[in-house]
Amino acid sequence: MDKPIRFTWELYTGKIEQILLLVVCTTIPLLLIHSFATNYIYAITPQLTPLYSFGDIYYALLTILLYLWAQVPFIRLAYNEYVGEEKGVGDALLQFMLQGFTVFVFAVITAIVTTIGFMLFIIPGLLLLSIAFPIPYVTMFDGKPIHKSLREGFRLGRKHLLKIFGLLTFVGFVELVVGILITLWIFNITSSFAAQMVTQMALNVIIFPFFIILMSSFMIKWREGQRVIEVESQEA
Repeated sequence: MDKPIRFTWELYTGKIEQILLLVVCTTIPLLLIHSFATNYIYAITPQLTPLYSFGDIYYALLTILLYLWAQVPFIRLAYNEYVGEEKGVGDALLQFMLQGFTVFVFAVITAIVTTIGFMLFIIPGLLLLSIAFPIPYVTMFDGKPIHKSLREGFRLGRKHLLKIFGLLTFVGFVELVVGILITLWIFNITSSFAAQMVTQMALNVIIFPFFIILMSSFMIKWREGQRVIEVESQEA
């Protein structure tokens, strides 16, 4: 993988129909679950201070959990495209079903640990997430259970911690700024909650697959580089 950004753009624009099909089958249902669940949580949880509530904790937990889980089919789609296997959406959804439960369990554990990090301060939470982030990618690249991907995933996470941290922070910041601007624009047109929810979901649908494919491309590149280093070390 020599040019991850170029590969991502070509895949995103060239396979947009397959990406949209994956979005419809996986991302949109999970976004709907996230939206209704978080609104219900905020409605029933107490407000500790004007700026903080237990709902914020549950919101962060559910967001990280679904975020990690929803990326699985897009990782597989990107990997299949890179290795030249024309398996398309079918294989991506199949791997999502086969590995989905173990990834879900991993996502629950990671979400809990990361949320605790966010409660202490934002940076520790992002660092913890960055270290664990490559694990589902290794799982989907190799099609093996999550527990067999922990060692290599953590190794990639530690070695490329700052790069992963930077990508997560940058994309999160861009999505936050664009989301705020769009929300303000929607407020000037209508106060409808449904309109705001649909607009936010549309933004996520556009950005999320692109970012996961981009991250998959970088993971492939970093993994290949790591293997080259290991081979050279053994020969030396």
